[in-house]
Amino acid sequence: MRLLAAVGVAGFLGGCSVVSDVAALAAGGAAGGATGNPAVGFAVGVGVRAGVEEVQRYVTRVRWRGEQDAIADIAGAAPVGKVQSWEIQHTIPLGNRRGDLAVLREFTTPLTACREVAFSVVERRPEVFTTMLCRNGDRWRWAVAEPAVDRWGFLQ
Repeated sequence: MRLLAAVGVAGFLGGCSVVSDVAALAAGGAAGGATGNPAVGFAVGVGVRAGVEEVQRYVTRVRWRGEQDAIADIAGAAPVGKVQSWEIQHTIPLGNRRGDLAVLREFTTPLTACREVAFSVVERRPEVFTTMLCRNGDRWRWAVAEPAVDRWGFLQ
C-alpha cells in the first residue's frame, strides 16, 4: 500500500513525463512476478512504456492541432491589421490557451491565398509568434513549421 502511494505521489509531482515510467514499472513488475521470469517482465515493461508514450504524443498532437486550428479560424476571418482575440477551450479543460492575433499581410500564390499572422499565447508570460496560414479548401490551415519548432515541438 505504501509503495502504491509513493508511486502515485511521484506521478503527481513528476507530471506527465513520469506516467510512462510508472506504468512500465507496474506492468513489468506484475508480469515478471506472475511468470517468474524477469525477461518477460522487462519485455512487458518496455512495451507498456512505448505504448503509453505514443498515446501521450497522440493526445498532445490532437490538442495542439486544436490550438492551431483555433488560431487559423480566427485569422482567416480577421481583416488585415486588426487585432483579434483567440481562445481554445478543450473538452478536458487542461491546457486551455488564449491570446491575440493580427493578420500582418495577405497575398496570393499560384496555388492559394495565404496570410502572415502574428499571434500571442498568454501562459505565465505572453509570448509572440509569427506564422503563415494558407487557404485549404474552405478553411485556413497552418502552412509553415517555424513557430511550431519551439512551441509545438515534434508536431510538424
